[in-house]
Amino acid sequence: MRVLFLTLYPESVASPRYRVHQFLPYLREHGVECTVACPFSRPDFVRLRAEAATGRARSYHLHELYVRTMQILGARRYDVVFLQKAVMSAYVLGFAGLLRRGARRLVYDIDDAVHLEAPHSLPAPWRWAEAPHQAMRLFRSADLVLAGNNWLRDAAIAAGGRAEIFPTVVDTDRFAPPTTRGEGFVVGWIGGPSTSGHLAPLAGVLDELSKAEIRLVGADRTRAGIGMAKYRAWSCETEVREVQEFSVGIMPLPRSDWARGKCALKALQYMACGVPCVATPFGAVREIIEDGVNGLFADTSAEWRAAIERLQDPVLRHRLGDAARRTVEERYSLKVAAPRLLSLLEGVAT
Repeated sequence: MRVLFLTLYPESVASPRYRVHQFLPYLREHGVECTVACPFSRPDFVRLRAEAATGRARSYHLHELYVRTMQILGARRYDVVFLQKAVMSAYVLGFAGLLRRGARRLVYDIDDAVHLEAPHSLPAPWRWAEAPHQAMRLFRSADLVLAGNNWLRDAAIAAGGRAEIFPTVVDTDRFAPPTTRGEGFVVGWIGGPSTSGHLAPLAGVLDELSKAEIRLVGADRTRAGIGMAKYRAWSCETEVREVQEFSVGIMPLPRSDWARGKCALKALQYMACGVPCVATPFGAVREIIEDGVNGLFADTSAEWRAAIERLQDPVLRHRLGDAARRTVEERYSLKVAAPRLLSLLEGVAT
């Protein structure tokens, strides 16, 4: 079986890394010929995204349009095309149909609320070329939709698609509890600049935690707004060690439909390392965390303060952390998900 994986971004971005790249060794070991096609090399992505951030998005979109067109035109050589997230970062007229005609079998994988809006819009003069309902069309035309949570699956089914839940998972051999833990009390968050704003409502709570060290890994200082925090750079090489040093992991979320489409990767990373997670009870995290059993929920500032203060108790942290680790091993691990993905691809190909 030959599978073409079309990713929107290079492996340095979490979505393709967790939804595609970490599965490739297992699939190849079991006879699947895997080809990953992204419109950008990592250096091109960094350069073009920087240009787009300064208002010069034209080069980004033109590069993406040309390369993706060539990739789709070659899709017929594969038994299955696995589209991760979107055809392109902007939804361009005609491309859903072009992909469907080019793919013998099409699997559409979503881990964001991409049916609500495109990851990026075209510049204003090109808006006439946008296809705002492209994701809904792909829901209907794909042979199978793999949805990262229940809400995304329900949206795909409502649009007329055949969909199954395929949650984001972590490699539990890599994300694992440390052999020893430090004696301090570290409240940590890991993510990227785009979600740093989720921390802002907790600024007052976190700045008042006199007995805790606040570490924010990968956060944008201006968006997070936590004055007392220690800001640390994110890298793939150090992310596991950073999480292992947390005493508590936090995952605040805004109550928006876009946030509802997220697949709770932060919580899974914490939990796999035996770190109890405190999270907003919203979206996919409600499918993962059972309050008081393998983590804690908090909504108001008072609840966040109380939850974090409760977890200063090392006995409670240990109990919740152990239960969290078991949850990930049983339901959200690469070891469990990789055989299932192979089976799903074989089912689509036949």
